[in-house]
Amino acid sequence: MSLNFTHAAELVRPKVPSTLQFAGMQLKLTDGARKEIQKEVDALTKSATYYNIKADRIKLYFPIIEKTLEENGVPGDFKYLAVQESALISDAVSSAKAVGFWQFKDFTGREVGLRIDKRIDERLNVVASTKGAAKYFTRNNFYFKNWVYAILAHMTGRGGAAKYVDKKLFGAKKMTIDRHTHWYVRRFLAHMIAFRDADKGSHSEGIIMDVFWKAGGMSIKEIAKKTKSDELVLKKYNKWLKSGSVPTDKPYAILIPKKGTKSNFKGSNTVTPIAAGTRERSKPSKATSSLVEDPKRSNTIFIKINGLPCILAREGDTMESLSEKGEIHMDKFAKYNDLAKNAKIKEGQIYYLKKKRNRAKSYFHTVQRGESLWDVSQKFGIKRAKLAKLNRMSIIDELQPGRVLWLKNRRPEQHAVEIKDLPMLPVDEAIPLKEIVKQHEKDDKLKIDTVRVDEHHEKIIVAEETDTNVKIKLVEHTVQKGESLYAISKQFGVSVSDIMEWNSLVQTSLSIGQVLKIHGERRISDPNPVELKKNEKNIKKELEPEKVLFHVVAPGDTMYGVSRRYGVSVNDLLRMNQKDNFDLAIGEKLILRE
Repeated sequence: MSLNFTHAAELVRPKVPSTLQFAGMQLKLTDGARKEIQKEVDALTKSATYYNIKADRIKLYFPIIEKTLEENGVPGDFKYLAVQESALISDAVSSAKAVGFWQFKDFTGREVGLRIDKRIDERLNVVASTKGAAKYFTRNNFYFKNWVYAILAHMTGRGGAAKYVDKKLFGAKKMTIDRHTHWYVRRFLAHMIAFRDADKGSHSEGIIMDVFWKAGGMSIKEIAKKTKSDELVLKKYNKWLKSGSVPTDKPYAILIPKKGTKSNFKGSNTVTPIAAGTRERSKPSKATSSLVEDPKRSNTIFIKINGLPCILAREGDTMESLSEKGEIHMDKFAKYNDLAKNAKIKEGQIYYLKKKRNRAKSYFHTVQRGESLWDVSQKFGIKRAKLAKLNRMSIIDELQPGRVLWLKNRRPEQHAVEIKDLPMLPVDEAIPLKEIVKQHEKDDKLKIDTVRVDEHHEKIIVAEETDTNVKIKLVEHTVQKGESLYAISKQFGVSVSDIMEWNSLVQTSLSIGQVLKIHGERRISDPNPVELKKNEKNIKKELEPEKVLFHVVAPGDTMYGVSRRYGVSVNDLLRMNQKDNFDLAIGEKLILRE
């Protein structure tokens, strides 16, 4: 039978037959059992959306699970039990603290040979945990000589299963399932019937899963480089590796998602890397090779804001597609992002896969033109209602451009709302080498001593100086009228918390004339400014995206837009500019190259 996933109304619900083949056994289903199992099947196939989400995971993991089971002497039909146990979510955790693909508790997992400690949890590794599950099934089948009872024992334990088994059926090849058969067995049969054809066809994004074995002693970053994969995507599919490098005590299976039609997975008895096979097949997948791709491609960008996992919306994305990629319920996705269920998704916007926090890491934000309270809440990973409360306003209030929003602490009642003037810059202002030429010309005219005061009232302490190189060790900045701690932190490219620590500040308010020490070495270094001036015409020709060193944020700029314009990944932009949010201020300089 085949299933149509296009719309829920078109989803064909399979009918429970009167006989089933399972693990070499013939099962006869009574009318009472069929009725109970049919209810389960109907529930599992009620929503095409959720069915399709599971079907996508099935297409990724079933080839590996089935191969591993059969290698270890367990019928491939047991693969449906993993769907029942965890919906094939690697880090699924039950209320009873059972974890992973096969929902092992820690002591049971260790009993079947899984490593579970601070560095490694093999319950989250589909190859290792399936091998452990196979060992558990084999032990129970050795005792019962009945694979159906081995299924039951996975839930109840062998001692618990003894209450429900019939010794006359030990070694039986035929068995009757009635409405008195344990509900766990009936539910398994429902999963087997409902998802029997779910592995047909291709993954929605054309991804297949390969396994890389020769990873001992390597970090995820090194594995990504070795396999030409994306580091963030590898982390998503290898959550079993909690930190550090892969241990060297035995071969560990690293999952490598890639584009293709056939997996090179050769089972857990080999240590063959994915490079085995043709040269064409070892090329990196478009879905995992880069975080900055043409938006029409199906790759997904995951980042972290305020310590929370986010997904970046691409062209054509919907709430349904993003919640599916993020592996969460669509209702939760809407709730986490303060969205109505029929809300439209914005390309280039970030959306959260967990609840946003009550506070941001940053202290303040100056509202830009066209920004809403929701926009700000998404930039910083803070709940919209909490953001409104921190600023003593309602969520329906419009934001005045230039208003300073409090993000970490609640604005004191006696502290008036602060409104700043917003600068206006040309939309296409990208200032790279040209600005450096002018800066060098200015510096060349100045007689820089060990200590000097510049036009911004800043006392600069020079640590080292040559003809074309000035190394600054410390700046003493004098607070001017209208300046905030947040604005000063942006100006110098440091964090608010650093400035507070360097100056022993206990509160964020500043006074005019207050002197702040800004630590950290800064270097101005480039080719001789005279030579640069001579070649200014050539420099202008070279101002292609890959040559630009800085971008000055203009009205309408977004982090995603800048990343696409210059071919720099969003995550690299965040890292190079020491940002932990998506906030951009007009006039802010973004570093584009290391």
